Amino acid sequence: MRNLFRAPLKAKPPKTPKLKTKGLLLNYYSLTYLLYLFSFGISAQPALSVSYVEHPAVTKIYLPIIKAMYKEANLKAQFFKVSNSPRSIRALNDGLFDSDIGKILSSIKHHENIIHVPTPIATIGLYLVCRNEVVCDKTVLDNQRNMIVSRFSKNMLINIVPIKAEIAQILSQQKINKMLNIGRANYSLIADDARLGATNFKDNYTVVLLSKEYYYHILHKKNKGIIPLLNLALKTVLAEPSSDESNRGKGQ
Repeated sequence: MRNLFRAPLKAKPPKTPKLKTKGLLLNYYSLTYLLYLFSFGISAQPALSVSYVEHPAVTKIYLPIIKAMYKEANLKAQFFKVSNSPRSIRALNDGLFDSDIGKILSSIKHHENIIHVPTPIATIGLYLVCRNEVVCDKTVLDNQRNMIVSRFSKNMLINIVPIKAEIAQILSQQKINKMLNIGRANYSLIADDARLGATNFKDNYTVVLLSKEYYYHILHKKNKGIIPLLNLALKTVLAEPSSDESNRGKGQ
């Protein structure tokens, strides 16, 4: 009888299923953080270090082209000046910096860690400059008693042309010009853009073209992955009309 007077049992409301929001939020924030780190890593990518030598054709023609190439490729680059000596090439070969504005390939023989962008920037001529009162032809290079002054070392020059004459390397072109002018030197070897042809020497000296070679942008092989990108960018830049032909420098 007691059971007849018991209050009816209340039905328990069904349990609301708990959403596993904690795991979803954790995954969301993890993904967001990873995307942040990825984008930060791209924006914080260090600039490539690019060397160049002080030379009118380099600073007025080739340097603007290479700067435009890196900009077209959307790659950061920092440019710095080096002396025109074998040490700078060895430093690039050792990976102390990333690239150099350009070299002819014969001048970087035996540097196995240096690669180049396959599209040439320009054509470079090697010229023999002589005082007008002396014989000026390729035989000058064959005479061991001749002294030739140049910004380039003999080790580099003999990769371009055979030379038996003595080479006195003087890094200052102004000093070389003065030596020619006052007769302390009869001969000099210079490089210039082939389109210019050492024109600023022709009024006062005899000038003979010895060789012509393509001039390439060079890099340490650790950067080989960006070669296709740079090559495409360089082709794009070179296809554009020159913005100021009158700014083309005169060689030394």
